[in-house]
Amino acid sequence: MRIHLLTLMLMTTPALAQSPLSALVAEYETGPAYIFQNDGRYGPTGTSYEADDLNQKDNLYRSQRIALEARLGERHGIILLYAPFDITTRATLTKDIDFRGTVFPTGTVVDSRYLFDGYRASYLYRLVNGERFTWDIGASVQIRNALVSLGAVDGTRYAKESDIGVVGALKTRLRYELPSRVWAGLEADALSTFGLLGNTTGGIYDVALTLGLPLNTKGDVHAYARLRLLGGGADVTSRDIYNWGNFGFAVLGVQADLVSLVESALPRP
Repeated sequence: MRIHLLTLMLMTTPALAQSPLSALVAEYETGPAYIFQNDGRYGPTGTSYEADDLNQKDNLYRSQRIALEARLGERHGIILLYAPFDITTRATLTKDIDFRGTVFPTGTVVDSRYLFDGYRASYLYRLVNGERFTWDIGASVQIRNALVSLGAVDGTRYAKESDIGVVGALKTRLRYELPSRVWAGLEADALSTFGLLGNTTGGIYDVALTLGLPLNTKGDVHAYARLRLLGGGADVTSRDIYNWGNFGFAVLGVQADLVSLVESALPRP
């Protein structure tokens, strides 16, 4: 078994050296999320409601993200991201809410679910590639899997709105690294329709500030703390849909360059 493993490692060494893949950075983060705003209205006779109406501001919610970035040479990068978000709250309604024609009267105890899973792919071009400072620009495409529902706890009423959609955004990322390999970063995805897409008005933004520090001497494994603001929504008159939300996140995470770790583990010729 050891002979086979050694043979595989020796065969892998020249393949890594010739590959255009200069880095493969895996990243995981988790931490509390808070809902600053989550307004909704669904249906031609729908009632506008806010996060407070459904007790969504009463708690913090656990969030997590997983990302994988492939660095292709010095200038190009591709990022794949999975960002799930799924919460359920219970509230006693203080007003009537019409949701897609189903009316939930005042005093009804309801369970409210808000699901917004994001699957994002991004391309970045390294515009500035300094020894300490880097600046990337590019674009992102996100597939959103969204569901909003209200259900009476006694089972008498239930209504939902679900959608799978594709959203594009512009992207930028800046990073400054000290000689100690402690670094700070700013990353942002954002786009607005500015009302130019017919009867749809919408936008999205995802902005994060990060402070990272190395966990080993080579600097290919880092821990980080991150503050994130995420928001967006749409007013789609043709489908009688309005939703706009703003969310805050405070997370801790770890990132590791898998290519560097594998190269460190391989025997040198």
